[in-house]
Amino acid sequence: MKAAVHCREQARWRRLQRIIVGHDLGSGGAAALESAVVLARRFAASIRLVHVVQPRHFFQRGTRFSGRHRTLDESVMRSGADLEQVIDTRTDCRRPIDYEVRVGKPFFELMLAARAWRADLIVVGGPQRQHFHLWGSTAERLVRNSFAAVLVAHKPLNGVAKRFLIATDFSSTARQAAEAGIGLAKSFAGRIFFCHALDPTPWYSYPCDEETLGLRWIPELTRDDVAADWASFLGRLPVESVPWQVRTVEGRPVEMIVKYAEEIGADLIIMGTHGRTGLEYAFLGSVAEGVARRASTPVLTVGREGLQFSLLQIAGKKRFSQR
Repeated sequence: MKAAVHCREQARWRRLQRIIVGHDLGSGGAAALESAVVLARRFAASIRLVHVVQPRHFFQRGTRFSGRHRTLDESVMRSGADLEQVIDTRTDCRRPIDYEVRVGKPFFELMLAARAWRADLIVVGGPQRQHFHLWGSTAERLVRNSFAAVLVAHKPLNGVAKRFLIATDFSSTARQAAEAGIGLAKSFAGRIFFCHALDPTPWYSYPCDEETLGLRWIPELTRDDVAADWASFLGRLPVESVPWQVRTVEGRPVEMIVKYAEEIGADLIIMGTHGRTGLEYAFLGSVAEGVARRASTPVLTVGREGLQFSLLQIAGKKRFSQR
């Protein structure tokens, strides 16, 4: 019965076939495109570049004058020409690269483009650490809201990546992310580093009866407390297909995951995202967003719909094509 449920879950996962690249016509877009090309070549996926023009006062109420329309049209045309130049320099893609220019809020338009094209993965450059965004950068908001998997690339993904860090909290989305990470590591002939960040500091409490003073703290967790979680988590993964190792680190999850990635020289961090919104997001935040913001390593986040990385069998000779 458990095997049947697992098969049904596998059947609804998305296979990597279409990649949206959010290109800002800068260094972030270049890193995103380079990372997308690495994956597209390995998994025979198609790439579409999307640049979003965000005009000043676009969302403010009021009448737009004809001069502003002309300026906006010119920006769209100029962006399209710039994207064509970017595409013309790529001679290492197996399939022609498509592009489109949209107008609006970047994270929202990228999500719409991904939905319209039925993309399996959105790749964007990493957020600028020196800038503060009240609701998060484009990359962080995509990690939080996107139905498709999101790859945040502060630097290009290594074409010969060998070290894959899978951060887990033992949830169902973490298991789906781990499945994707194992598929990636297998295709790259790499190694998996499983990591669970255990924060031993009890930040929560519960009210007690009148005889107790204040609130009672829940006892701290230890490494031994998660041993059963590790056994259950690993027991449901095809870990026999790749070399792997496990480590439990103690401390704040974002800081410890980023630190461990630097320690092992990880080429890619893979983790699940719960897509918290509203009050839950305001109080608990998102570990995935924090890691995507702070890590120098590319970060792949996989949501509830999952993503499956598997090599396709391509008949005949493999040829590069240029748009």
